Amino acid sequence: MLLNRGEFYAERGFTLLEVLFALLISGILLMTSLRFLTDQWRGARTLENHLEGHYSVMTAGKTVSDAIRMAKTVEWVKDTAVLKVLPMPDEANLVPTFDSYFIEDLDRDGTKDLYWKHLGISQPIASYITRWECVEGEPGLWDILLEASVDGQIVTWRGVARRRTYFPVSSVSTGQRVMSAFLSSSF
Repeated sequence: MLLNRGEFYAERGFTLLEVLFALLISGILLMTSLRFLTDQWRGARTLENHLEGHYSVMTAGKTVSDAIRMAKTVEWVKDTAVLKVLPMPDEANLVPTFDSYFIEDLDRDGTKDLYWKHLGISQPIASYITRWECVEGEPGLWDILLEASVDGQIVTWRGVARRRTYFPVSSVSTGQRVMSAFLSSSF
């Protein structure tokens, strides 16, 4: 048995010092890679929350803007933060009733949502909406501010919507306006 003699000693394996040094290097590499992975995960979660907030305020902003544009009358109740909208009559809704938009947690999940109440039934439009405000700057022009908060990421959206006024137009009056516009621009 040749344990400590000749060339067989060099082929036996690693020494304890070599194994400890390899474990130390492997541990440092593993800690660095885990730190990198957790940082990437946190960054992805932050970006996801930010995008979720943007989607919420943009969806809510478009819905409220469209409702204001197509409304016969609009009223903002500042004390309760409720927007009351009376839509214009059309073929599907001959006698329109007031719709309202408000922030509440009706599903009791701890997240406030923007709701649309139509014919007594509340439907969620967008989640995570924490604050909103509608101000009529000049007659028919509404400034809309929405704010969403998703796990500490606060996103705001601001838009302007002009309410279209409803004027019943007959074909005679339209023809007269077109003719007068043509005559005034020709000469």
